[in-house]
Amino acid sequence: MMERFPPMQPMSARDLTQDSVSRSLFRMTAPMMVGVSSSILVSMLEIGFIGKLGTVPLAAITFTFPLVMILTSIALGIGIGTSSVIARGFGSGAREESRRLGTHSLMLTFTVTVVLSLIGWLTIDPVFSALGAGPEVLGHIHEYLDIYYPSVVLMTLTMVASNIMRANGSAGIPGTVMTVGSLVNLALDPILIFGWFGMPRMELAGAATAALIARVITAGVLLRYVTRGRMIATDGILSGFWSSCRRILHVGLPAIATQLIGPVSGAVVTHMLARHGEVVVAGYGVATRVESVAVMLLFALSGSIGPFIGQNWGAKRPERVAAGLRVTFRFCLIWGLVAGAPMIAFGDVIAGWIDHNPVVIKTAAFYLTIVPWTYGLWGILMMTSASFNALGKPVPSTVMSFTRMFILYIPLALVLNHFWGYEGIFVATAISNAVMGMVGYVWFRRAFPLDAR
Repeated sequence: MMERFPPMQPMSARDLTQDSVSRSLFRMTAPMMVGVSSSILVSMLEIGFIGKLGTVPLAAITFTFPLVMILTSIALGIGIGTSSVIARGFGSGAREESRRLGTHSLMLTFTVTVVLSLIGWLTIDPVFSALGAGPEVLGHIHEYLDIYYPSVVLMTLTMVASNIMRANGSAGIPGTVMTVGSLVNLALDPILIFGWFGMPRMELAGAATAALIARVITAGVLLRYVTRGRMIATDGILSGFWSSCRRILHVGLPAIATQLIGPVSGAVVTHMLARHGEVVVAGYGVATRVESVAVMLLFALSGSIGPFIGQNWGAKRPERVAAGLRVTFRFCLIWGLVAGAPMIAFGDVIAGWIDHNPVVIKTAAFYLTIVPWTYGLWGILMMTSASFNALGKPVPSTVMSFTRMFILYIPLALVLNHFWGYEGIFVATAISNAVMGMVGYVWFRRAFPLDAR
């Protein structure tokens, strides 16, 4: 029998169905914004450290982006499925069921990522050779991934534990832990990469080791919080496991597919760019790292809107769902302009801080002149995808992502690459963001009228 409306909520949980819409979204987004921004800024600084090692190590890291994102996407997909079912259960009062779903999501994540990490480690050479990495670059890729892969399980468990907490309305602790982990990573990066304070100079292996140590800390802290906070079940953990997996993966599998579309298409684009030279690949890597800083608030907001919608939908408060979406859509357009303007105006200067190679700077600057115009519509696409998943309807999100990448982006990139070179690929990126942002908005309005009160 499901427990309904128990006398005590999980520690640190927050009901998102009662407070004002804007305040609820702010309380969820602000801590996540701090955590995401710290993570992305550390990533930016790390790429700057790696850039000082030379263009070849920088190109090697760029080659790993799609593969790293594939593993991250799987964890994100499971986390999205977990957040959707737990938030709706929390809103409806099925708290014990939500706790059991949290436990089973962690078990599922552990099993899947152990298997995939092992497969990934065994296939480094054929995968990256197929992507166009030369022997020198491949050696640097090994240097990084041989240490990175063992940390994948910790990274994914941290991500899913964070989703469990946010689904319970608790965003402060995950944001704080993410920030602390990022600061640990930042402190260790130069020490291990360059061999400061008597440590051996490890270069790319040092970057991977710093990440591993930070992930040990963040995973341990968050797993302790979800356990002590009664957000997961600790007894009879095998009971109903397969049933929970089916519910999580009902949303999670399409969400995984949606998340995988980006990295897979990214691998295709990286392969296209590699034909223009490794310095162009490095420039693309610089531009996308800079871009991640510009849109980090949109990522944080897309991670917050899901629990908000899930709890309110479970509590049968559709008017709050509609109000929340109106707020987020307007914010996306405003933030797209605010964040994109510096990228457009100073892209070459920013790229020059990271790498001094003129081709790298030229490549990054062109990307940052074209793509930021579409950040607002890209944000709307993020919000509609997150909202469909939160409502337990993941297929539209998958269809939109598939259409954006494989029907629009890659074919257009192939054509424009033929005529304009790598610049054409970046133009295709901007067109795809703009078109699918508008499509996502129209689709969601038809599925869920935003003027409902």
